[in-house]
Amino acid sequence: MVGSVKNIGRYAKKTALLLLGCLLLCTVAGCGSASGVPAQKQDSVGLNSMEDTPIVDYVVPTLTPNILVDQKGYPSGGEKRAAVKGTVVLPESFRLIDSRTKEVVYTGSIEDAAYDPEMKLYSGYIDFGEFDREGDYYLECDRIGRSYSFAIRDALYQELFWELYEETIAKCEDRTATIQDAMALLHVYEWQPQVCRDDDQNEIPDVMEVLAKWVSNVDYNRIDVSEGAVHAAFLAKFSYLYQKYDLDFATECLQRASTIFSQTQNTMQEDAYHFYALTELYRATGLAIYGNQILDYKAYFEKNSNFLEETGYLYGAMTYMATRQKVDVELCALFMDRLLERGEEIDERSEDMLCPVSARNNGAQELLKRSEELVCANYVLGSYQNDCILEEFLHYLMGCNIRSVCFYPEEGDPNSYLLLLAQLAGVHKEQNIIP
Repeated sequence: MVGSVKNIGRYAKKTALLLLGCLLLCTVAGCGSASGVPAQKQDSVGLNSMEDTPIVDYVVPTLTPNILVDQKGYPSGGEKRAAVKGTVVLPESFRLIDSRTKEVVYTGSIEDAAYDPEMKLYSGYIDFGEFDREGDYYLECDRIGRSYSFAIRDALYQELFWELYEETIAKCEDRTATIQDAMALLHVYEWQPQVCRDDDQNEIPDVMEVLAKWVSNVDYNRIDVSEGAVHAAFLAKFSYLYQKYDLDFATECLQRASTIFSQTQNTMQEDAYHFYALTELYRATGLAIYGNQILDYKAYFEKNSNFLEETGYLYGAMTYMATRQKVDVELCALFMDRLLERGEEIDERSEDMLCPVSARNNGAQELLKRSEELVCANYVLGSYQNDCILEEFLHYLMGCNIRSVCFYPEEGDPNSYLLLLAQLAGVHKEQNIIP
């Protein structure tokens, strides 16, 4: 009996050693081992582990449409273009389809088809500007698929503008608006007054009433010193534009602007927003002390042709050219020349910056900055061509780009979008494209 137990013990010990050896072999020869034995070979000899189903870190590639559209849509009375791309030869025609009924409502030919050997892509354009019926649609082509859905609306730009405008107004009313938000609303009123409503019909545009309340709620004793110049510029501009509605309150705002500017001038650098504040104060007061300080910048402007790339200089130049006070004619001419040069430069670069398939730019923020410069140039010298380029900026930012990304409203400064949409809404209203 004892011998049998010893035999059983020896057998059990051998069995345990054998099992241990198998486990070690399984560990050494597992997936990714140095032995190089493929996993399927291990399975064939009956070695199973708890992880014989491989774990693969696999990311599904992002699929983008080959028909690139403005995903927010197109105004019914304006131009409507989309881009087409593909790795195969493009078809000759396209179909516009009603998203709800799936009915083909318009057909046409693909234009300007070409092949780019560097990108290894075929590309072309779709023009469906003749189709004006309001609704929701998508574009489709044989072999290359369909686009994202988009809208066609009579007052599309005005609708988009009011959506963003009301968000900014709400921030003013709940006191979360920044000075940049308030300034953007003031620019909208000054440059595109035709898009500003007076719902209570008291002959004061609603935006100016909202801004007057916002000004009244700001504690100017607690503003950041670094924002002193922009607050002074805002208050002086607001005073100038609001004086016809309430002269007493406008005068109070102008006095506050002068006080802020004088209190913070010692800590201000002679930079773009300092210049902007000077131009607004000079337009509102006509005081020589401000006019003379503006002329101190003249030599800098003559030596630096790119000064308009800084927002404060851009807006300050606009104000100086618009003032009825005595101005330096040479400086005004310099501002005008530089602004028109910027417009022409953007015009020349627009195809390179905005081509849906092969654009070269530095993203949404740069495009919005360029569009802001073009809005200013158009305010001085209106141009139908510039209006068309501004629409191309908007189409690109809202999805007509190679990745079909709608940057609006997440990427870029909302206030720059506000100015761009106000410009386009104003243009369409003036042209009676929208009511």
